[in-house]
Amino acid sequence: MKLLHFLQNNKGFAMLFTVVIISLILSISLGISNITLKQGILSGLAKDSQISFYEADAAIECALYYDITLDAFPLGSVPSGAPVSCGSTTFAADMANSAQNYFVFSDSTNTQAPCASFSIDKQASGVTIKARGYNVCNASPRKVERALQVTY
Repeated sequence: MKLLHFLQNNKGFAMLFTVVIISLILSISLGISNITLKQGILSGLAKDSQISFYEADAAIECALYYDITLDAFPLGSVPSGAPVSCGSTTFAADMANSAQNYFVFSDSTNTQAPCASFSIDKQASGVTIKARGYNVCNASPRKVERALQVTY
């Protein structure tokens, strides 16, 4: 009789033990999923940052080529409004922000694609080229900007 009474008092123990084990496994898997999600976001940001940096670097190289090799931005001149083309990218002159000895060009043809802009400040004391690269051209919360500057 005592054995039967002992078994009747412990009927819910297996159920409670199962719920505790399942809760523990669920907590561990949610933690691992959270870590995986954050790592995915970080790797995406690293990729976007690299794209932005290479866009800025390409804009600097294009501006250097046009300035040093083609002498397209002579000292004492105003922007002509002519576009600058390097490879498959065409940088349009931004006449609203340009001035004498200060030339601004931007590439914003496709708002979903990476783009860049650069400015050239040409003085008698030297030339400063500033370039900005973006992973996307539109106003996105995932937009990443990288900037480079060359002075010579």
